[in-house]
Amino acid sequence: LQRLTGTGAVSGAVLSDGRELDVDFVIAGVGIAPATALAEAAGVALNNGIAVDAQGRTSDPHIWAAGDCTSFPYQGGRIRLESVPNAIDQAEVVAENIMGAGKDYIAKPWFWSDQYDVKLQIAGLNTGYTDVVSRIGAGQTASFWYYRDGALLAVDAMNDPRAYMIGKRLIEAGKTADPAMVADPETDLKPLLKA
Repeated sequence: LQRLTGTGAVSGAVLSDGRELDVDFVIAGVGIAPATALAEAAGVALNNGIAVDAQGRTSDPHIWAAGDCTSFPYQGGRIRLESVPNAIDQAEVVAENIMGAGKDYIAKPWFWSDQYDVKLQIAGLNTGYTDVVSRIGAGQTASFWYYRDGALLAVDAMNDPRAYMIGKRLIEAGKTADPAMVADPETDLKPLLKA
């Protein structure tokens, strides 16, 4: 992204290769490189951050790590989550493991951001989605439900805390939601939790 265009509201995005995109709204996410210098100096393995096992142990069995700087096993792969909830939850499990608990950390990704008059809440990760269902409400209320082959992966909700909470609970319970019901803004989503 080189710059945004528009008068009074964003209407376009100019990319560094010269392409111009028409847009209705923009969400900008800016990441940082994980701080791994100390781990590298200690000789522990790095992989998109400090590589840890499911319990938070590095390649050196006497060194543990948690938080935004770590990458860990997740759903058959490896991820690094830059979020406050992940940093807290993972650190609590790793602290218990240092004391001998032997528990695996199971990430339940969720995020939030307040952007002026829009509250963005995200549950799950949409990586690998095959379908997106839009649920457009009144005003600036909307949610986008991401599915992979019929299974609910993630929900992005804007000014729609009810959709976010229901989506989060469904994802954490390993349940899905009928896309036709989700797409209809008149459908009450709460009964989906009982299905």
